[in-house]
Amino acid sequence: MVTDFKKKQKIYPVINAFFLFLIGILVLAICVLLIIANMRISEKKRELNKQIFSLENQVIDIEKSNKNLEKGIAQSTDDNYMEKVAREELDMQKAGEKVVSFVFSKQETIQSEEQNISKKWFSWIGDTWQWFKSKF
Repeated sequence: MVTDFKKKQKIYPVINAFFLFLIGILVLAICVLLIIANMRISEKKRELNKQIFSLENQVIDIEKSNKNLEKGIAQSTDDNYMEKVAREELDMQKAGEKVVSFVFSKQETIQSEEQNISKKWFSWIGDTWQWFKSKF
């Protein structure tokens, strides 16, 4: 009987330590999973905050557009406003007037911008070369 008691005492601490180890690993795994879930939630929150910010900006832009349209509706009965719109948008003219319109093509402005960029690069390269020549 005494020998059975000693065997049971030796077995139980090993089993208890094993279960404590398993419980510790389980708690650690749950903590890691909660941390990962928290990181995903915070990333989603940041994305939603960006969406809210962009939507608020869109609301502001739409409100401005709405005010401009309401102003245009209010002015639509004004003769001076109707004359201004007819002259600017429809290119209409009074008797005895000549209309002059300036039309710029987009292609010309793009080519001029490309030329300006290339001139800047070449001037930078030339300036760098002159600096090296003066130093050495």
